[in-house]
This record gives sequence, structure tokens and C-alpha cells, in this order.
Amino acid sequence: MNYSRSKSRSGNLKKSWGQHLLVNETVLETIASEVSSSAGGNPVIEFAAGTGNLTEYLLKKCNKVIAIEMERDVISKLKARFSGNGSLEIIEMNMMQFDFEKYFEKYGRLTVAANLPYNLSKLFLFRLFENAAYIKDACLMFQKEVAERITARPGDRDWSAMSVFATLLSSPSVIIRADRNSFSPPPRVDSAVVYMQFYDDVSRYLLYRKFDRMVQDIFNYPRKSLRNIIRSRFGEKYLIEISGRVDLSKRPQNLTLDDIEFIYRVISENENGA
Repeated sequence: MNYSRSKSRSGNLKKSWGQHLLVNETVLETIASEVSSSAGGNPVIEFAAGTGNLTEYLLKKCNKVIAIEMERDVISKLKARFSGNGSLEIIEMNMMQFDFEKYFEKYGRLTVAANLPYNLSKLFLFRLFENAAYIKDACLMFQKEVAERITARPGDRDWSAMSVFATLLSSPSVIIRADRNSFSPPPRVDSAVVYMQFYDDVSRYLLYRKFDRMVQDIFNYPRKSLRNIIRSRFGEKYLIEISGRVDLSKRPQNLTLDDIEFIYRVISENENGA
């Protein structure tokens, strides 16, 4: 399939990060349109801005863009490319160190966009989970397989701890797919853009902070039954109460969010009462 390509230049990014420049104009336009309608008059925070292909489209539609980039040689190209554009603020920073709370206090709940480096995408996603209380929504490029895990539902093959957290904290969906020819240089895999509208519900965020370790423990054993996982990881004493509402023969991929929350409540209440 032939895509129309952005005329924006391509620069050199460190291959070790697994970042490929997005050049598909349809995908760039889709991301920019999605976040601009959500951001309103507030800025969009763009992570891993690279040489500015997505930045260019965001600036066409958004009042302000705060571009986060850590490579100094790339930043110099960004500054030259958008010289004189007062709607762009460029910050030299490792995106994993971004202070979401600081910008939340200034702008309210944040709108985030990124063409994420493949090698950092999952780490950054969990960084978003940890800061979900400060985020309104996010529009992010992922490797296709990761996008499928984020948007999976209970019973799907890809339902995982990542899916649980994404579903607890947001309403995730794939809004457009991007095959390998959408990038320069082309990667070996296809990609997809995931839009996540985060819930304005502190109780969900607090639940995530409490049960994230337990959820990961459960999904570390995808082939085991819930009965065997609970017995080996948490103890025999929880089985009777959990079995009152959850089928212990289920495997992790078949557990609903309600199932998982109930299991957490049983275990935490017993531990706190011990």
C-alpha cells in the first residue's frame, strides 16, 4: 500500500531506542485531530518529539505544544525547524523523568501525544499508569502487538496485566493502524495508534496503586488455574472465600476486572485483619 508521506525532513535518531520517524500524513493528521479536540485551549504534551514530524501537525491544530526530547542534536534541529513559532515550547528531558504533577498543577489534567520509541513504549505506558490522576487522555503509537494487549478484553488471548491496568484507568481503543511503510526507516513490525481516555476517578487510581503487584503476580502464570495461583502465591486460606464469587478453574486471561478487584479485596482484608 502506498501512503502519502509528510514532506517534513527525517533526521538521525539513536537506533538503540527503536524510534522510527512517522511520515504517514494520514496517521499524523489523525493523531493531531484527536488530541486537539480534547486539549481545547490547553497545551498538548508531546513526548519523544524527534525531528518534529508529529510536532508540525500538532502545531497546526493546537494552541500550544510542549515537546519533550532528550537528544541534544535532535533538539537543535527542532529549534531550527520551528524557529520563531511561539506556540512551541521545547524541553530537553528524558521523558521517563517528566513531572506530570507539576504540569497538572499549572494546566489541569494533561493531554499527551507521542510516536514512542518501541524499546521504551511499555516502560512509558506504565509511567502513565503511575500518573493517571494527572492525565486526561493520551494518543500514542505502539508496536501492533503491544496495542492489542493494551486494548484486549477479558477472554482475549492478549488479556494481561497491561490490559487490566489500561481498562481500570482508561477507555483504550485503537484509532488507526500504521504499517511499516508509514515510518522512516521502516521497522520490521506494524504499529497502531492507541487513544486512551483516562477516567476522572481517583478511586480507580488508588486501586491501581494498591493492587498492581498482585495483578502482575497473577498474570505471571497464564497457564495455571486461579486455584493453583492463589494457593502457591497467596495461600490456601483465601480459596474458600474467593470461590464464593469467582470460578477457581479460570485462567488469568478469563478473569474480569470485577473478579480481580474481588480477589484483591479478599486478600487485602484478610491481611489487614491478621
